[in-house]
Amino acid sequence: MTDPTAILIEGCLRQDSQSQEQLYRFCYPDMIKICYRYAGDLDGAGLIFNNAMLRVFRHLKQYKHEGKLMAWIKTIVVNCCIDYARERSRFRNNQSIEEDGDEQSIPPDVLDRVSAREIQQLIRELPRATATVFNLFIYEGFTHRQISESLGIAEGTSKWHVNEGRRLLKESLRAFINH
Repeated sequence: MTDPTAILIEGCLRQDSQSQEQLYRFCYPDMIKICYRYAGDLDGAGLIFNNAMLRVFRHLKQYKHEGKLMAWIKTIVVNCCIDYARERSRFRNNQSIEEDGDEQSIPPDVLDRVSAREIQQLIRELPRATATVFNLFIYEGFTHRQISESLGIAEGTSKWHVNEGRRLLKESLRAFINH
């Protein structure tokens, strides 16, 4: 039995536009959500996704078929999101912002009263730099060191943004629930 993914990849490598369109459409539903988290709007998300897919098509010959194709594509998408955020966010270059020492936590019962979509909307309302670091830490599982290296900021700055994101989300959730 022939692997349909392998056939699709082979078509893309031959520059077959129909295969490229199929891969683009196949990736779109999952990957556009990631792009939207970083862009905050559909125009920016579309720009990130298109840039990511161009990279995918350009570098597809480097895909080793050792893992899952979507995981490989997701890595490219996240890297494009980082590039987009770096271009548009104002990070304090290599200045370490000291942590408050007071890590913010959100009471677990709040999550019973708020949907995931509502929480994602509140995250999109965070300041852009804070939202970017928060997304990389929470959604992508990056360490503060990885965030620091990716965005060119100090690890302390990364920690501060995550804590600030938690603090602002806690305030937003409190206000959201009280209304």
